[in-house]
Amino acid sequence: MPILETEAYGAVLVARFNHSNINNPMSVELENAIRATCKETEENSAIRALVLTGGNNRSFCAGGDFKEVAQISGRAAVESFIDRVVDFYCTILHVTKPTVAAIGGYAVGLGFQVALSCDWRVGSSETKLLMWELKHGLACTIGGYMLESFLGRAAMSDIIYRCEAIPVAWAADHKLLHEVVDSEGLVERAVARAQILSEFPETTFRRTKASLNQRLITGLRNIALDAKEAHVAAFASGAAEEHFNRVLGR
Repeated sequence: MPILETEAYGAVLVARFNHSNINNPMSVELENAIRATCKETEENSAIRALVLTGGNNRSFCAGGDFKEVAQISGRAAVESFIDRVVDFYCTILHVTKPTVAAIGGYAVGLGFQVALSCDWRVGSSETKLLMWELKHGLACTIGGYMLESFLGRAAMSDIIYRCEAIPVAWAADHKLLHEVVDSEGLVERAVARAQILSEFPETTFRRTKASLNQRLITGLRNIALDAKEAHVAAFASGAAEEHFNRVLGR
C-alpha cells in the first residue's frame, strides 16, 4: 500500500498518512510523499486547500521514525537531518493555499511540529499533543521555538519541561487546536473547514499567508544552527541512543 493516500473532496485534497505503523512515524518515504503533495497543492489550480491527517482511527504522527533516526551518527549526519527537517516544515509553510491538520491520536515532537506548520488544526478528545524530547535525551530547540512563537515563553517552557500531553481543553483555549470534535468525524470536520477557507478570495488569502508564514520560516532557518549544535551534543552524550534502543527493544 502507498505510504500516503490522497483523495479529492471537491477542491479539497486530503492526504492521509499510511505508514504500516498505526502511529504514523515520520519516515523519509512519508516525508517525501508529503513534500510532493504540498508541491502538487501549490501548483495545481484545481486544488484549493489541503488536509493532512493520519485518519480517523490512527495517530497523526508520533514523531520521527526511530528505525531511521537511530541510524544517525556523527556531526555531518546530524546537521543534514536538521537541515532536512527544517526544510520539511518550510515546505508545508510555503503552501499558500489553506492547510488543515486533522489530528487523531498522537502528535509527538516532529509530528506536533508538522501540525503547527498548518494553518488550522482540528483535534478530538483523544488527541495527545506532546513535546517530550527533553526527558528522552533529545534536544527540543526547534519545537521550543515554534511553541514560543505561537504561545509565548511561559507556556512554551511549561510544555517542553513538563513533558506531558497537553490537556485538550487547554490546547483549544490557546488555539493549538482550533476545533475539537468527535474522533469519528475528525477528517470530515477538517475537510469542511478546508472548504470554508478555500472559498476566501484566493489572491488576498495567499498573499496574506505568504507574508505571515515568511516570518516563521525565517525564524526556523535562523534557529537551525543552534538546533544542530544541541542535537550533536545530545547524540554524542549517548542519551538519545539509549532512548532509541529502549523503544526498538535492543
